[in-house]
Amino acid sequence: MNTFDERKKAFEAKFLQDEDLKFKLRARRNKRIAEWAAELIGKTDDADYIKEVRESDLIKPGDDDIIDKLLMDFTSNNINLTREEIIQKFNECESNVKEKLIEEN
Repeated sequence: MNTFDERKKAFEAKFLQDEDLKFKLRARRNKRIAEWAAELIGKTDDADYIKEVRESDLIKPGDDDIIDKLLMDFTSNNINLTREEIIQKFNECESNVKEKLIEEN
């Protein structure tokens, strides 16, 4: 194997590792945001609600689908939170999860 092939393999391995970390970050962040929302709403079965939130993330690319779901759930439960407050919580959860992932790796 020549140097070019070795570099190509190294770049591919790095890409896969980065994608794996992005997936873990997103999944853990979504779980945390769902746990937070479930607590605010007063859901007794967190596991089912976490599953609902995770499934809502599959509707369209990005975070808008989860944010929309949370906004609807909060509104229907008379919890007054703005989109910006939810986004702020997303960012907070993502930062916390990122720190934990860095510690793990």
